[in-house]
Amino acid sequence: MSYEALKKELREFYGNNGGQVCINTERLALTKQRRQSMEAYAVVHPEADSFELRRKIYELIKTDFQPIIFPDSPFYCEMGGNGGWNMSGIGRWLLNRNIPEIQMESPETWEIFNERCRQKYYLCCGPYFDISHNSPPIFNILKKGFKGIYGEACAALPKCTTKDETKFVETAIVGLETVHVLLRKYGEAAKKMLLEGRTAEQQMCLRRIAESAPVTPWLPPRTFYEALNTTWFVREIMGELDGLAINSLGRLDAWLIGFYDNDLKNGRITPDEAYDLICRFLLLGDMLYDHNKTVVKYGDHENEIVFTLGGCDPAGTEVFNDLTKMFLRAHREMNLIYPKPHCRFSTNSNHEYLLHIGNDILSGRCVYSLLNDDCIIPALVKDGKALADARDYCCTGCWDLVLDSREDNAGGNYFSLARIMEATIHDAPETLAAAHLDFQRIDTAENFEEVYRILMENTFKVMLDMLKTEGTFGQLWSKAAPAPLHSACSLDCLEKRKDFTAGGQRYNPHAFSLCFFANFIDSLLAISTLCFERKICTLPELLNTIRNNWKDAEVLHHQALNSPHWGDNKPETVSLARRVFEDIYARTRSLKNERGGCFQLGVWIYREFRYWGEIMKALPDGRRDGELLAQSLNPSHFRNREAVTTVFQCLSCLDLTKCAGNSVVNLVLDKSGTTPDTIEALLRTFAQLKLQLLQLNCTSHEELLDAQKHPEAHENLIVKICGFSAKFTALSKEWQEEVIHRRTYRG
Repeated sequence: MSYEALKKELREFYGNNGGQVCINTERLALTKQRRQSMEAYAVVHPEADSFELRRKIYELIKTDFQPIIFPDSPFYCEMGGNGGWNMSGIGRWLLNRNIPEIQMESPETWEIFNERCRQKYYLCCGPYFDISHNSPPIFNILKKGFKGIYGEACAALPKCTTKDETKFVETAIVGLETVHVLLRKYGEAAKKMLLEGRTAEQQMCLRRIAESAPVTPWLPPRTFYEALNTTWFVREIMGELDGLAINSLGRLDAWLIGFYDNDLKNGRITPDEAYDLICRFLLLGDMLYDHNKTVVKYGDHENEIVFTLGGCDPAGTEVFNDLTKMFLRAHREMNLIYPKPHCRFSTNSNHEYLLHIGNDILSGRCVYSLLNDDCIIPALVKDGKALADARDYCCTGCWDLVLDSREDNAGGNYFSLARIMEATIHDAPETLAAAHLDFQRIDTAENFEEVYRILMENTFKVMLDMLKTEGTFGQLWSKAAPAPLHSACSLDCLEKRKDFTAGGQRYNPHAFSLCFFANFIDSLLAISTLCFERKICTLPELLNTIRNNWKDAEVLHHQALNSPHWGDNKPETVSLARRVFEDIYARTRSLKNERGGCFQLGVWIYREFRYWGEIMKALPDGRRDGELLAQSLNPSHFRNREAVTTVFQCLSCLDLTKCAGNSVVNLVLDKSGTTPDTIEALLRTFAQLKLQLLQLNCTSHEELLDAQKHPEAHENLIVKICGFSAKFTALSKEWQEEVIHRRTYRG
């Protein structure tokens, strides 16, 4: 079946706007008018707190809502902006308005925090708290519908004992009532559109909307179609009303299979009809941007729309069913990039399931993030999650682990271990002073233990201050931009009568990443080897050489590159890496985040491995000024010579069950020596070794070079860059060169 009509409607609505917000002039004018209305209300009511302003936003949307329906889509969910990446909608107005108040809570703290961000010690995707990675409570709404949650909110109201509790519940009730009104308006709009001249296919789509929208998801969905629509609707409505960056579409095969089987049993749907719905459903996530626009800027080609397949259910039974196959098939046959498919697997995964994935990757569609249940579930349990909850995890954003309806994982927090190494060696006192830091130098260290102590003390000065600052001032989130609708639909918030931003959910994690782990470990190993074990040079001589960017020191540079390094699985490497990892885990484990939960370790990096690397000076590991930094848990790209099994064994020396924030391995397989069976064996080995997330490319050097010269012959070649995928031919020359020069492993 052709979907060109739907594709055209979506393209005309979103244009080439990067997938963040539509280009529809009427919709943009409405958003502007709403912002002006809220500004005027805030001026007239200076005493209004954030709950009152949020309530006003709900009431405003309830009054002026204009449904957007695409005639060739049966889904009613469009709000005018990508729910996962819409920073300009009316829901986000409240946070944007209150950011200056957050800054003024402690101007000195704000300046220090942001100066350290500017100096690339760390990155936070928001003002002390992550505002870019939220997860919608889809599962709870599939089960109860908004009406069921409305009943719970009404029952919670008499139990409130404080003004804040009352404001939270009352505002949530208004939000839920707003949802009900919006759903009725979708139904009315579809009925009007049916009176116009429509094709038979459009009439079918509009009739579905007209019949279902007034009913569900106000009530729980009754059919596979209604359940599918609920996932999109929940994602978009939370983004629009509460201003959240909602990434996930949930576990589509695990949660919707009951609806599909029931429809099939009762003759309400055929497999072909279900497949058609799935195709139209997925296209809503893939047509928001121009796939051929050159990837240059930081956020290019990032739409933050994801779904999760596979894994197991809460009882531990494997999830691989007809819906799993149909979602994989639809994504492949339409050659989609979005929504990002996050596929869970384990040592015992079904052969056919892994074959589907392996064949797709071999065909040049490297769009998958592959998550190992054998490590991730134990990590979540160790982090305090109930086993049944942990088994039901989703992956949202690029690699964030989240338990839908039970938590939001603030995962947009990066800590640069490499920057600590660089600053300790290179930074002038005035640069350190600007960041309010006074680092110890290692120049006079007499042994490696002293070097290690100084570097770790410098690390913890910045790391612990970052986490404590986020834990303390991140509490302003609940005062600046509460999200009562989203919270009420999440488990436990109504029972606690507390917004999720204040810790109302069942779990309240906050993940942060140890970025450039390999560069840090390799630098320590080089110092230990060259200066204290082999005594090839003194420590001051090595540091002076590094400060001179390894100029006129080719022999020493060669010896540094040939020192033990992360990925070689040598005893000294394994021992040191474990020591660093365990020391950081021990020092951060007891800290409380802004919502009262723990901080979770992660090891991943987005595009910063290139952008931060381009401005970073030379390091002891042999890296020169401006060269790339290591990706995620990977070995450094210029030091990695070992076979893939050796690398996996080395990486698995870390107890990654202490890494509930997830850790990522990026791998390139040589297509010429790889088969689907090779990929299956690789995944099972990865699972057995208790590694966590694998992002896999399967290309050849020759293919990539030819794609540079003859892009028209390789338009369907898709590569995984870091947390996103893109057409190779759409990459800038700089990104193409980075992909071409990655370490390639033989299958």
